[in-house]
Amino acid sequence: MNNKFYNLPKEKQDAIINAGFRVFSENSYKKSPMSEIAKEAGISKALLFHYFKNKKEFYLYLYNYVFILMREIAGEEMTETEIDFFEALLLHSKYKHELLKRHAYSLSFMMRTFYEDDEEVAGDIVGKNSTESNNSINLLLERIDKKKFKDGLDIGQLINIVGWCVEGFWKEKFCNPNLDMKEIDEGYEKIIEFFKKSSYKEEYLK
Repeated sequence: MNNKFYNLPKEKQDAIINAGFRVFSENSYKKSPMSEIAKEAGISKALLFHYFKNKKEFYLYLYNYVFILMREIAGEEMTETEIDFFEALLLHSKYKHELLKRHAYSLSFMMRTFYEDDEEVAGDIVGKNSTESNNSINLLLERIDKKKFKDGLDIGQLINIVGWCVEGFWKEKFCNPNLDMKEIDEGYEKIIEFFKKSSYKEEYLK
């Protein structure tokens, strides 16, 4: 990547990033034309390739940018104290909202990367997704308040199951081009409440 990209005004950087998110979220990697991204961003295709040497480099830049931005958003509210598992999940939803405010197609782009099988980028994505997922689970296991869970519950397995359920929920919602964030919030909260009632001791449900 050419570092001159960072010399661009923030508005122009965001225009290029948003165009990339939109095009890659609506097409497979192979069928996402850089010419369309450049046109939507208001620059020439040659200039886009001046900043990013090829489509793969730009795609992986967008992919890693989401992780960096999510950490930046989360970093403002992270603490070293014990946290409630389900409150943490709701907070994560709040982070996604903030991400969507900045880049409307960022989450639908990330959802598509989970199912991207083009050999040019799939290896980079699978490895990163696996690492990020494991790191997130390990961090939760270290920090959550475990005394609230029912005795004998496999907390690690619970985290995996909740993660699969939430991923499916978000995938379904992002298939709809007309996102209703209030509906998404309500649905997400119902999922969290269901698992909370199923896994917490009675005294922590009051």
